[in-house]
Amino acid sequence: MKRSPPARLRTPSRLRILGVDPGTLRLGYGVIDVVGPGRQVYVDCGVLTASARASREARLLTIGRDLRDLLGEVLPDVVAMEQAFFGKNVQSTLALGEARGVALFVAQEQGLPLVGYSPARVKHLVTGRGAATKAQIGYFVRACLHMRRTPPPDAADALAIALCHARLAPWLSSRRATAASPGRARAGGRP
Repeated sequence: MKRSPPARLRTPSRLRILGVDPGTLRLGYGVIDVVGPGRQVYVDCGVLTASARASREARLLTIGRDLRDLLGEVLPDVVAMEQAFFGKNVQSTLALGEARGVALFVAQEQGLPLVGYSPARVKHLVTGRGAATKAQIGYFVRACLHMRRTPPPDAADALAIALCHARLAPWLSSRRATAASPGRARAGGRP
């Protein structure tokens, strides 16, 4: 049975971004509102958890259901998620891919656009270093969003992903528009 996506209350001056740091035991999420050029406001963050004693399939089901409920509560306009990366541990890489698949399915089921960013790109945009530690990410997220406390690591990563999208989305759309304009040659280097 196909469900219709929930009605979203969009205002021209606000874009709500849900950042997702996927995992089969812990899925971090972070919600921010972009309220103007370069202005992001913290809305919510946390970690969806599944029992380590449950089978992988049961954990994925729990994470998927909880993510679906979260989408219904926070009503994001877009979902930004960490892209898959290739680690040394094949089992961990497969599990991460499965968790990403569940998140992709749930976002698409709700009719939400989904974008992905590499971990190094997120770290670089938020902290200035592509190899930043979890503690550094938490510190910068807390400072950028004027939070009283540093969020848990998985939630901080999700907020960093949302911040990355907030900072790149306007640049990417203006770059696409420039690239698509006839008669405009691009000089070497990044804009």
